[in-house]
Formats: sequence, C-alpha cells, structure tokens
Amino acid sequence: MKFEAYPHDTQTCSLKMESLSYTTDDLIFDWESKVPLVVEPTIELPQHILMDTKLGDCMQEYSTGNFTCIEVMFTLERRLGYYLFHTYIPTCLIVIMSWISFWIRADAVPARVTLCVTSLLTLATQHAQSQKSLPPVSYIKAIDIFMSTCTLFVFSSLMEYAIVNIVMGQAEERERMANHLLNDVQLIHMEGQIRMPNGTKVARSPSLRRRSESLERQALKIDKFSRIVFPLLFVILNVAYWTYYLR
Repeated sequence: MKFEAYPHDTQTCSLKMESLSYTTDDLIFDWESKVPLVVEPTIELPQHILMDTKLGDCMQEYSTGNFTCIEVMFTLERRLGYYLFHTYIPTCLIVIMSWISFWIRADAVPARVTLCVTSLLTLATQHAQSQKSLPPVSYIKAIDIFMSTCTLFVFSSLMEYAIVNIVMGQAEERERMANHLLNDVQLIHMEGQIRMPNGTKVARSPSLRRRSESLERQALKIDKFSRIVFPLLFVILNVAYWTYYLR
C-alpha cells in the first residue's frame, strides 16, 4: 500500500483464488459470464468506499506444472469525512486561533506568547494523533504536508510577535532616554542642542520621543499587516492543497 496521498488515497487490493493440488490438466477456474461477481450491498466499510472491481486470470506456472488461478481487483477510496471533522477542521481552527494574537496589545506579552505556544503544542499533539493508525513510512504524506504547513503558520505567528516585541522594546528604550534627558539636572542647554557636562552632544528629547512614537507605529503596522497577510496566504495554500488532492 502507498500512503503518499493519505488520507486522499485510493488503494487497489487483489483477491486471488488458486488451485492447490490440481494442475490445469485437471481443473480450470473461470468467471461466470453472466454474473461473475456479486457484492453484497448491505456490507459497508467504515473507512473506504468500494469504487470498482476488475476480474482477471492469474494462472501460475511452477516446476510441477501450471495451476489455474483467478483474481479480482478491488478499488477502494478512503472516506474523507472522518479526517475532515477530526483532523482538518480542528487544525484549521487552531491556526486561526493563533491569529488572535495579532489583535492583542503588543505589551501583553504573557497573553500573546501563551496563545501561540499553546497553539503550537496542540498542533504537535494533533499531528502525532493523526499518525497512530498508520505504519511508519519514510516518505511524506499529504496529511504531513498539511500539518507541517499549519505548524509553520503558527510558528510564524510566534516569530511575528518576537519582531513586534523587539520593535516595541526599542521604542520603550528611546522613551526612557527622552525622560532621562528631561529629568537630568546636570544637562546644560547650549545653542539649541543638549550637551552633557563633559561637552558630549546628545539627541534632543523631542527627537527621541518622535523616534519612539515612530517605532510604536511600526509595531502596530506589523500587526495590521499580519492580520491581512496570514489569513490570505492560508486561504491560498488551502485552495492549492485541496485542488491538487481532490482533482
């Protein structure tokens, strides 16, 4: 069985019926011409849909002679409903939940970090849960691509806040410098500039405040930009994923 497209895969299973003791000189299996195969309509597989059946001949040649053999090929398509409600939709909701951090104030560090980290850990658990019913394989499956993409989005949300936090930290640092310059009694105003007692020139506090406000606006712009770009990219990648695997 190949699981590259799992859980969008279609599997083909064969059933062979071969003579054990009698060669083709004594016994030959053949399919009935009118109704060669009857599939009980009341039988339903929990995870697959029987899409097609194909009949064939598979005569085997051994050193002891030729032995009659017939086979039927069952084409089974995996039911997507279970995975849709237990894997895909919950995973998408976890990713969307991580975007709430873009609307939380930048100075609310515990709230934003906790939200992103919790989403990341939940996704890791969800991914591990989706692999339990599968044998370990060395290649990438369709569900691995989807889960890895979602994990990357949540991780990017965390990295986005790291950038916002750095920018806000720089703004706060400049604000502290501006307040320090205003409150330091040892500063001397000279020719429109601020000098330390040793003569070293420093930036004027209004300039520092403007720079601080500019950095705060940049941090807010990053959040506003992320509110649009993250959902847009996620929708585009989902459209590409589902179009490719449901074609």
